Amino acid sequence: RASAPHGTDGGGGGRPRWGSTAEFILAAIGSAVGLGNLLRFPYMVYKHGGCAFLVPYALAVVFLGVPILAMELALGQVAQSGCVDALAAMHARAWGIGAAATAGAFLLASYYCVVLAWAWCFLAATWQPTMPWSDGRAAAFFVDDVLARWDGDGTSGRPDHDGAEGAVAAFERRGLGPMNWWLVLGLTLTWAMCFLCVKRGAESAGKAVWITVPLPYLALFVLFLKAIFAPGAGAGITAFLGTIESNTLGKGEAWIDAVAQIFFGLSVCCGAMPAYASNCPRDERCGANAVRVAVANSLTSLLSGFVVFALLGHLAMTRGVDVADVAEGGWSLAFVVYPSAFASFGSPGGQFFATLFWVAILTLGVDSAFALTEAVVCAVCDRSSFCAANRGFAAFCVCFCCWCLGLTMCTRGGYYVVDIVDAYVSRYTLTIAGLAECVFVGWVYGAERLRDETRVVSGHAFMGKGAYFPVTIKYVVPAALATMLSYQIAVEAREAYGGYPRWATNSFGWGLCVVTPLSLACVGAARPLDVGRKFCHLGGAGARSAGLYSYSLGVSDEGVGGRTTRVTDGIRTLERGEVEMGPSGI
Repeated sequence: RASAPHGTDGGGGGRPRWGSTAEFILAAIGSAVGLGNLLRFPYMVYKHGGCAFLVPYALAVVFLGVPILAMELALGQVAQSGCVDALAAMHARAWGIGAAATAGAFLLASYYCVVLAWAWCFLAATWQPTMPWSDGRAAAFFVDDVLARWDGDGTSGRPDHDGAEGAVAAFERRGLGPMNWWLVLGLTLTWAMCFLCVKRGAESAGKAVWITVPLPYLALFVLFLKAIFAPGAGAGITAFLGTIESNTLGKGEAWIDAVAQIFFGLSVCCGAMPAYASNCPRDERCGANAVRVAVANSLTSLLSGFVVFALLGHLAMTRGVDVADVAEGGWSLAFVVYPSAFASFGSPGGQFFATLFWVAILTLGVDSAFALTEAVVCAVCDRSSFCAANRGFAAFCVCFCCWCLGLTMCTRGGYYVVDIVDAYVSRYTLTIAGLAECVFVGWVYGAERLRDETRVVSGHAFMGKGAYFPVTIKYVVPAALATMLSYQIAVEAREAYGGYPRWATNSFGWGLCVVTPLSLACVGAARPLDVGRKFCHLGGAGARSAGLYSYSLGVSDEGVGGRTTRVTDGIRTLERGEVEMGPSGI
């Protein structure tokens, strides 16, 4: 059904609106589905025993992914605000949690677009008469030509570089080094695309997602058809899902990886989903939307797995080795293994399928990048009436700041900065923000209360009436995130991440990705933020017949069992037919 025509809606404070529910679902799927579905999930399945890994993964989807995604969609939709103002509306001292999550989005977007700049370089090189990696030098092309990384002598990484350890040592001695102009050009092009998608909020993003979301699926489907009929594909698919190693279920690492995959794969706890949901009318079925997005995300991961391992099986056959000898995860899969596989198809077939792959990478990445950017722009516009009135200017400023941070990652040592920021944002920034958000909503504000209030405001059932949503938000999700955080801290205590120099991990890791967001959370706890009253109207005969003429999200009410908490102290009784979310004067 249509949510509203494109444009703004006075009831939401002049917020841009999605053109339809389908458009919002596409945007949310574009935000959730990213490079991790294509590059991380398939290798995690292979690493942890094939089909056996799907057990902890499925449990993580049901008991972690869906509840936390539904919670974030409810926050944005009911409050009609991004995560900073939504949490501030629930408690005046909770805005810092949303600010920390938004800082994570800023950092994610900054390095994500640098990775897409790498992809632009590969796309440009694909249509040379002979692909530069067709002679088996895909790794050298990536390290030496695209990244121009320092080698063991501290010079640019031309053919006889001394390997990863020597390159890290050179990074420690020489620092970031000069910028690579081709990466700066790719970074600028990516941010120009992101700006065009976010400059008018849901109005511009809604038009973009009709292209950027279906296009990678089309590319993946064509690659799937090519891959499964390629010689050797069967061995790859067997390595992916043809084995069941049940002893995997007894390994804690498999469960940690399953939780991490779904937590980071759904783009939760970074402000993107509340920002998108705030552009929906309050009567959207946010619980059902959360299920749809989670299912689409998981199905995309499975499709990507078949494409990845069918190609790996073909590559292994052409090289006369086992699949285990070519199976890799992370950046190497995208920028080393995949180009090698496409080169084996010859010309021009290899160039055609390589182009499809890079288009899929770029569109998957741009979707996620402008969703992360929207989270920051939404927070800024919620806080500043000037920025809200001049959204294009606000979007440009956010994109420019992210571009400036990304320049440090376009240098000779920039690859290591990308690796550090990627690791610390995922391990600490988002995990801590998610843990704090769930503890606050579950225990301080009340998960049952949010569930009931969302049901009243939307006019639809939200995550059922049983204990599923409260129990998962109060117990299951915090326990899973706390375990994952403890595991990461224990790993870090044993060995410094990546063997990188202390100045790099302290500045780009602990300082930028941990201390800065935690400082925002602490400032929020110390300095209350009054966001005013968040109103909506309870229309419809159903609400009137249920006796919900006067209902406040900050006041005890008969419609939700007469409960009240300390965060509701001092809330004014509202006029008939109005809804307020949270306290305004604490």
